[in-house]
Amino acid sequence: MEYEKLIYTNERGESVEFSTASIYHCNVSKDVDGIAGVTNVLYSTNSMGQHGDTYVGQRIEARDIDITGHINAKDKAQAYELRRSLLKALNPELSGTLAYEFGGFKRVINCRLHGEPKLERKSVLIEFTIPLDCLNPFWREEDEQKEDIASWVAAWEFPCEIEKDNPESMIFGYRAESVIVDCYNEGDVSTGMRVRFTALGTVTNPILLNVDTGEFLKLNVTMQTGDVIEINTQYGSKGATLTRDGEKTDYFRYVDVDSTFMQLEIGDNNFRYDAESGVNSMEVSIFYNKEYLGV
Repeated sequence: MEYEKLIYTNERGESVEFSTASIYHCNVSKDVDGIAGVTNVLYSTNSMGQHGDTYVGQRIEARDIDITGHINAKDKAQAYELRRSLLKALNPELSGTLAYEFGGFKRVINCRLHGEPKLERKSVLIEFTIPLDCLNPFWREEDEQKEDIASWVAAWEFPCEIEKDNPESMIFGYRAESVIVDCYNEGDVSTGMRVRFTALGTVTNPILLNVDTGEFLKLNVTMQTGDVIEINTQYGSKGATLTRDGEKTDYFRYVDVDSTFMQLEIGDNNFRYDAESGVNSMEVSIFYNKEYLGV
């Protein structure tokens, strides 16, 4: 039988399920507020003699989710033990995620406990109300989308056959070069991305260009063999990091001042890569989440 459920998981991996089949009983469609809609705020200006207002902009506010239900245990000792387990998972010092599942459909959102969870014993059962704050109000798919612009593809297969008269016929791998890659954002809103430059040799001043808008991300740096540089354009997480010999270093200062921390707009986003030298010794990958207004 398919049923709606919410699964809260804190950063230590401790999880609690809220559903009609859980010991933490909750009818998601009736007893949960805030998982579907978002609050949009409009900004406007006006002046003397003007009828109405002039639109300036808008923003979507953080999402509040309230989960209401009861601990489905009549034994007092068991109920209080389950209450302690719930409070442990909802540790306010730990960040967490909330997953919505119904059948094969799944969406995830980042959240934290906001205020105080209320757990009160009524006539028989302990009832709870759990307030969660989602500073990023958008739901996302569980796994990141990945697009490779330039990468090496393995071509060594078993069983392996080498031609007797042509030993050079053996191909261990080949370079899959896509001059332009389309990162199609089928979500409801624009979203940030992680751009990963990997150096297979010496690479100078790598760049990622948005073919549609002319915006670009450029690094003024010479990459050594094995270097991996990631640039994050997500709001609240913008930055650049170098990984070299297993050690991470902040590389934000090497991002060109004319660069734009580009967002993936809804629909098609076409990118190509380049470098001042060593372009054929570089792999480029783009990672992003499709984000949605509700579930």
